[in-house]
Amino acid sequence: MRIVILGAGYAGLRTALDLARLRRTYGLEITIHVVDQHPYHQLIQLLHLTATAGITDQKSIYQLDKLFQGREVERIEGRVQTILPLERRVVLADGRSVEYDRLVIALGSETAFQVPGAREHALPLRTFPDAVALRKHLIRKFSQAATLTDPTELRIAMTTAIVGGGYTGCELAGELAAWADDLCRQTGAPRNEVRIALIEREDHLLPHLGTWASNEAVRRLERLGVNIFLRTPVVRVEPQLLRFADGRILRAGTIVWGAGIRAPALLAEAGFPTDRMGRVLVDRYLRVSGQAAVFAIGDCAAVPDGRGGTLPPTASYAVRQGEHLAEILAAEARGDAPRAYEPVELGEVVSLGPNDAVGNALGVPVTGYPALMLKRGIEEYYRATIESA
Repeated sequence: MRIVILGAGYAGLRTALDLARLRRTYGLEITIHVVDQHPYHQLIQLLHLTATAGITDQKSIYQLDKLFQGREVERIEGRVQTILPLERRVVLADGRSVEYDRLVIALGSETAFQVPGAREHALPLRTFPDAVALRKHLIRKFSQAATLTDPTELRIAMTTAIVGGGYTGCELAGELAAWADDLCRQTGAPRNEVRIALIEREDHLLPHLGTWASNEAVRRLERLGVNIFLRTPVVRVEPQLLRFADGRILRAGTIVWGAGIRAPALLAEAGFPTDRMGRVLVDRYLRVSGQAAVFAIGDCAAVPDGRGGTLPPTASYAVRQGEHLAEILAAEARGDAPRAYEPVELGEVVSLGPNDAVGNALGVPVTGYPALMLKRGIEEYYRATIESA
């Protein structure tokens, strides 16, 4: 059985590594092939640290060849252009064709630039290259600010607007507030002119964590000096300027767009059923509706939550879906009946700068230093699982 996995993110990588282990355990007659446009696995959950020099670039990614060494997993570098389920093959952007017996779609998500001007005038933070580009941009802006004498120009250059109050926006705002001290010291920019605005269209931050977490996040971020704008929809982005629905404007030298994600358009173009976010609809076995040989997991999949809805696009769920799909594919290869995926809500923790965090663990609210230690422990555990799989 030839198993092709599209994407080497949290879901796809976990599927590949666990399948390789199960192949050794059961002597499965399968081959594993991973397609990704990058030669590395990127730690999306840590991009806010990459963007603010909180961790080195080397700790932000893992080279796939090193992870696959000795595991007999073929890496195919290329960007997926088209999926042809009737022909059981995938076409890459350079024209190459990859055939499969079983296909795992784990292509993740991309920034949803749903507001005019956002794509052209705002910086995304969804990939490792995005994070590196944002860091370089911020250093450049602060360096320029150190030379400015006009008060208006200085204020604009020293203002960073982050649109979207989800995980990405909150974590970036917290880290940037802390990094500003070093950034100003190194560039000569005036620290008292630093302004960070976190803008959210809804009436609360962190929608998946509940009201109490939103209130805690607001309180703790404001303590760091972050200005929070709730119930403030952005209707247009222009060069160094945001226009809000109520007519107000905000001028900012740096605009980061973290307001929403969507699955790659090629999934709907392939004829797969999708939801309003473009995610592929799957059943309890993570199989794409109407497809016998195609599965989807992670951010690009609308996975049933068992309560009539779908699971949120988080790394935690992506990893566990990858683990379970490896078991399903191994069962198929052995000729056994697969076991349905049953999601378990372990919780999420969001960092708010280098010394604070908020979240829940198995439904129990956690804040402050204990929450931060829990988050760091989860990150180190994840590193250990992929390094020793």
